[in-house]
Amino acid sequence: MGYAHYEISRNGEEIAAGYGIETACEEKGCGEKIDRGLAYLCGKSPGGDEHGCGGYFCGKHLNIGNQCGRCGKAAAEANRWIHPDTGEEFDLRDRFLPVGVRYDARGIVWRYAGYEQEGSPVLEPIYTSGELAEGAHRMLAKGEWEDAARVAFRQRTQAPVA
Repeated sequence: MGYAHYEISRNGEEIAAGYGIETACEEKGCGEKIDRGLAYLCGKSPGGDEHGCGGYFCGKHLNIGNQCGRCGKAAAEANRWIHPDTGEEFDLRDRFLPVGVRYDARGIVWRYAGYEQEGSPVLEPIYTSGELAEGAHRMLAKGEWEDAARVAFRQRTQAPVA
């Protein structure tokens, strides 16, 4: 089976989808010609899923996470956590390192484990490759954390110490 043409159910209606189906960007006021292939899909599954609405948008209206503006904004808000004591804002989709720890491309970082404990997101240790690492889970509210990507960038752009 190819992906040039197939039928999907979206919002209770059957529509044709696939890279062989020409259409226009679904952003209001935009008429850019696109197709209903996965490259233009908001989310990960045709028809919509928890990652997006299942609409089809041009490159101008689809962000890097393959989400339209509305879904991207909703995802950012759903993954936002504000530390109750410090007011610091965290994006739970990021990877974290304890403050002062160097980033190692083969080392361990911490990611949101998908649940909270005592009102704090719980982090689990993973290797930078994405595989789970051994070690105890930690709460984001306990200790100081920073975005691992910012640590890596800072290390890469700082002048070497002689």
